[in-house]
Parts: sequence; C-alpha cells; structure tokens
Amino acid sequence: MKKKFKCEIDCAACAAKVEEAIRKVEGVEEASVNFLTQKFTLVAAEEHFEEVLQAAIKAGKRAEADFEVEV
Repeated sequence: MKKKFKCEIDCAACAAKVEEAIRKVEGVEEASVNFLTQKFTLVAAEEHFEEVLQAAIKAGKRAEADFEVEV
C-alpha cells in the first residue's frame, strides 16, 4: 500500500536524513521525503501499514526533531 502525507521539514538535507532513517524501519518497502513539496510517501504492506507508519514517524522525529506528519 502506498500513501502520501503532508509533512513539515526544514531543508533538503534534513529531508534526506529523515528519509534514510525511515527506510531502515522494519516493514518499510519504500519511503521518500520531499522538501520542496512538503510530502512524505510511504509504501508498506497493507495489513501492517498503521504500525509501520507510526514507527516511521518516530524514526523520522529521532533523525530530525522538527519533522512533522499530518496523518
């Protein structure tokens, strides 16, 4: 399942750091954080999507405290 979310990220370097952290989360098949469009895209199995999403958001916040996602 692929979903896009509005996010808040301060710079392109921060987006790259957050994206790298999220891709390491178990269950994440694909992830991207776009600074210009302020979009976060996550691909994960449908049956575990919510748990993976929450883990991805936590990983993103650990990498960059200002990372916010509108769920």
